[in-house]
Amino acid sequence: MRRLFPLSLFATVAVVAACSRKSPQDAAFDSAAAAGVTPEPRNPHVMAFDLGHALDSTGNIFGGVDSRFTPRDSIFISVRAQYAPAGATISARLLRGKTTVDSVSHDLGAPDNSGVATIGLRFGKSGAGWPLGTYAVEVFLNGASQGLKTYDVQSSR
Repeated sequence: MRRLFPLSLFATVAVVAACSRKSPQDAAFDSAAAAGVTPEPRNPHVMAFDLGHALDSTGNIFGGVDSRFTPRDSIFISVRAQYAPAGATISARLLRGKTTVDSVSHDLGAPDNSGVATIGLRFGKSGAGWPLGTYAVEVFLNGASQGLKTYDVQSSR
């Protein structure tokens, strides 16, 4: 009888272990389902864009964002796009009322590890400069509008 107890214990443990085994695919499915993890959609879009008076070497606004410019100022735009592939086209247009005053476009470089690519755009005015008034900047990703911001051209900041 003494030998039967350890043997029956071993047999019980072996049966339980064999019955609880799952294939690697089942285990991965169960852990993802149990955690409630679903893949996040990765739709290319412009996260944000800012206006300012200068850009740094990475395409970000340098010296702070602004919405007030003088007639001879260049208007710089820093655009941050997420999940857009390298080569996607970012474009912007300046509007005064419903009239397009100027437009510019540039292709994105490779995104960083978080899927974000930053690009700087510039609108410059020569001669008499920008007429005084309220303007809008509309940004596009591959031709689809991503948002609109207004700014003012004043005689002084």
